[in-house]
Amino acid sequence: MAVLGSLVVGLPLLEGREFTSTDGKKIEANVLKVTPEAVVLERGGSNFTVPLDRLSKADLAFLKKWAEEEKKNRVPKVEIKVNSNKRDRREQNAYEDRKGEFKFEIFIENEERGFNIEKATGTLIVLGKYLYERDEGIVMEWKEFKNITVLEGESVTLEGSLVKFEYDKDGYTHGQKYDGYLFVFKTAGGKVIKTVGSTSRVEGSAPLILKLRNENRFDEKTYVKIGSGDTRR
Repeated sequence: MAVLGSLVVGLPLLEGREFTSTDGKKIEANVLKVTPEAVVLERGGSNFTVPLDRLSKADLAFLKKWAEEEKKNRVPKVEIKVNSNKRDRREQNAYEDRKGEFKFEIFIENEERGFNIEKATGTLIVLGKYLYERDEGIVMEWKEFKNITVLEGESVTLEGSLVKFEYDKDGYTHGQKYDGYLFVFKTAGGKVIKTVGSTSRVEGSAPLILKLRNENRFDEKTYVKIGSGDTRR
């Protein structure tokens, strides 16, 4: 393999794998990309492509496993748009209650060239104000989406559940009021691809919010769980 022979001389070794060509020449390099026909290697700041049929069987087995892990853990470029479809109206009664509902739609577009997103997961957490108690919030919806596949250049739409709520914050304070959302999109290997929230504070508090579950009540300042369930229903 001419490319291996020409690069072995005069270049310092990097941390990587030692590859062996079918004619016995060796080189230590890092893997950048694997295609069905070739592998792109990096050594000393230079990238070069080697046909797979010029590598040893051991190298081919290594590259197959590397490609599987890379596909599972690669963090692709995505565009995510979230629509709450929230509706809120005032009830004409003595208490002047407000009633509302929402059903989230999450649009995910795969912007990565030559890469299909497979077996990804998404977690939607809808946050509300628990008006019976000051500075308390409540999880109005917690939903996990599994095995999400988004092909190259295509998009998918995820749908939450229809959630109805009722509140009054002016007279007899009661009920739950919608207050925002968090959506976290992860690879099959569990790496975060993108975090989208109603505010930058929500996005920055994602690790804490992800510990909450449906109908958990929490401190609005710290997002630490206080209790479970709406005790005033």
